[in-house]
Amino acid sequence: MFAHQMVTDWRLTLTCFASITLILFLAWVWKAEDFTTADDAGPDGESYGYRDALKDSFLWRYGIAFASFLTLYVLSLVSFKKVFDEYTILNGSITNLLISGFAILGTFAGIYFGNKGLPRKPILFLAGIGMVSSFTFTLIFANSLPILSYIFVSISGFCMFLQYPIFLNLPHELKGMTPKKLTIMFGLFWAIAYAGQTIANIIWSFILGSAGYVPSLVFFIAVSCIYISLIPTFPETREAQTGNVQKAS
Repeated sequence: MFAHQMVTDWRLTLTCFASITLILFLAWVWKAEDFTTADDAGPDGESYGYRDALKDSFLWRYGIAFASFLTLYVLSLVSFKKVFDEYTILNGSITNLLISGFAILGTFAGIYFGNKGLPRKPILFLAGIGMVSSFTFTLIFANSLPILSYIFVSISGFCMFLQYPIFLNLPHELKGMTPKKLTIMFGLFWAIAYAGQTIANIIWSFILGSAGYVPSLVFFIAVSCIYISLIPTFPETREAQTGNVQKAS
């Protein structure tokens, strides 16, 4: 009954989400602590401006990679519910539940491995392959082996959020990072990422409506693979600490 009201009454939905956001904001203000990104940052780091950011190849690769990630993440939770219901024998509500449920477990796993000080690129690369390949197998078996598809979509949700905390912390761990540089980078990063995801979403919707289900899936998986292809181009932010972590263990 409550779930039905949340869907049918947009005022109730917005009120609930706005209230939750306000509560979380107040909790953050109450408990948040100031921190410095890098204590030894020099004057060169502080001179970083928006013009420098636009010339930063890492920022563009980082933003485009996240746009690819968001394409899989957003479409799998928002758009594919109706797609699964219409074009496959899968239940879209169940796929959403499995993705989001295993994503919670993946988030805790990502926090755990992120705090271990392990090299970042292998984790991101392997989790990215697991995320995209699992969702691909979900689509392949969607009309023949639904149980197998549900297993693969769960794995995809887990891998999706296993890398999420690690990925978003990469700029914090870059050598010479400063609060000013970080603020500028993330301001442009979110713009690049969501603009790219929006464009991909529009193209995917157009292909689905004009060319059909299968061509739209080919485009969807191809865009998602951009994330995997860009991970190896990132700098390894924990390479120098790997030996120390192994000795300490």
